[in-house]
Amino acid sequence: MGKMTQMLEIRLIQSDIEYKDVLEVRNAVFIKEQNIPQTIEYDGLDKESFHVLVKLDEISIGCARIRSIDGKIKLERIAILKDFRNKGYGKRLMQYLVSYCEGKKSTEIIIHAQYYLREFYEKLGFKPRGEIFLEAGIKHIEMYRK
Repeated sequence: MGKMTQMLEIRLIQSDIEYKDVLEVRNAVFIKEQNIPQTIEYDGLDKESFHVLVKLDEISIGCARIRSIDGKIKLERIAILKDFRNKGYGKRLMQYLVSYCEGKKSTEIIIHAQYYLREFYEKLGFKPRGEIFLEAGIKHIEMYRK
């Protein structure tokens, strides 16, 4: 028998339980794996943000946060759990986020991308802007897409 097709679901969260799933993914990726301090990870902006959850066969494997700033949309906390990377899920998440933003008629989408991921974002139509900067001790670059 062949492998069952996996069900990938990417959407805005619909409950407090799903918000907890988002926080668990962020905790695993940013705090445990990348050693980002909790004080930086939990910046108090979650309440004013929209949260996206990536589920694979009912398992939460990724997330992102969407925040509006002066008519622009900032994509933040974009994460895929380590075991599920390099399988196209991050790309699918980004495609979802971009189409969501286009539906909101934003003038620009902004990401503070971890520098090592800049080529990943460039392939999705984002352009780097400005200098490399450190955030939580990690090299970042601002990237944007009109």
